[in-house]
Amino acid sequence: MNIKNILACLLATIIIITGCKNSNNEKNYTISGTILNAGKGKLLLQEVPYGGLPIITMDSITLNEEGKFSFQFIAKQEGIYRIATEKEMEIIFINDEENIQINADVNNYQSYTIKGSATSQALLNFLMEYRKKDSSLMSTIYNLDALQKQNGKDSTIFWLQKQRVNKINDINKFVENIINTSASPALVYYTLGISLRSMESAQVLALAKAAAEKLKAEPLSQFANLLSTQVQANVKTTAIAAGTMAPEIALPDANGKIISLTSLRGKYVLVDFWASWCGPCRGENPNVLAAYEKYKKKNFTILGVSLDDDKASWLEAIKTDKLSWQHISDLKKWESIVVSAYQIEGIPFNVLIDPTGKVVATDLRGNALQDTLASILQ
Repeated sequence: MNIKNILACLLATIIIITGCKNSNNEKNYTISGTILNAGKGKLLLQEVPYGGLPIITMDSITLNEEGKFSFQFIAKQEGIYRIATEKEMEIIFINDEENIQINADVNNYQSYTIKGSATSQALLNFLMEYRKKDSSLMSTIYNLDALQKQNGKDSTIFWLQKQRVNKINDINKFVENIINTSASPALVYYTLGISLRSMESAQVLALAKAAAEKLKAEPLSQFANLLSTQVQANVKTTAIAAGTMAPEIALPDANGKIISLTSLRGKYVLVDFWASWCGPCRGENPNVLAAYEKYKKKNFTILGVSLDDDKASWLEAIKTDKLSWQHISDLKKWESIVVSAYQIEGIPFNVLIDPTGKVVATDLRGNALQDTLASILQ
């Protein structure tokens, strides 16, 4: 799968992943172990810049026949490192502990073992599972491409297309879980870079912001700020129109969980832009609620996107107006990323989206909302 152009643009701006944990104290780290079947070639200890920048070689040794090695280095903070032969083998690790042991066989180095570093083990587990999922996805994409070129059966093509979507969603859920649950800024940073291969950049941005806030890590904040600049630069400048694909939205709910618009694919979705402080919005809410109650069992749902800046007021309005669907907000009022993405000039404003993600209609209020839903869903 090709990484989006935004990945190169973003990560080329970020110098290095080290510095994920604030600390003023330098520590001595030892990385040792055995590398089998490497001959008497060189083994390198390297610091890994993020985003394809040149690798920094910190030290090198010549392996003996037994393949034993030991490196020592000093670092102030947690970062990404690797040991590598001059040919194919590359093993990455995170210096979360002062003594780490890696044992590998050059003939099957991706199945290396690591001791003394829980974060490096978590990284290894992530990479092994990600490779399986990505390999399965690439196989589906290859088969789909071959079948389409051969004008294969429509039913088989449709099935493979569905499999492709399901596998991409599975990868994204897997990656998102690592980002949301890991306590290691370095591991989160690494995984955010991987996520840009399959996720919409808006969703990655939301995940990065949430992680930066939770872990209080400056590099994650830098990642989010730089990605935000790229997202804004690629925002559509034309009005949202029927028949076009709806821009992705990925913002936290009241509990901090990232909810994306694409996660609701397969249903008709009314994206409802509103705010607790907006009188006309509150006045329209009973009509929106009536539509939800009438059609919620007919492949229809609502995603409430608030332009609030006060969380308590937002949640109180949801409760008071009995709005029982999913709600998200970055609590930035008119500075919210959705304002430019959807060319919002005033609220209430809504966009009705079909199960494939295409815009059906915009700014449906009162009877117009009820009539449009009736024509589609009854």
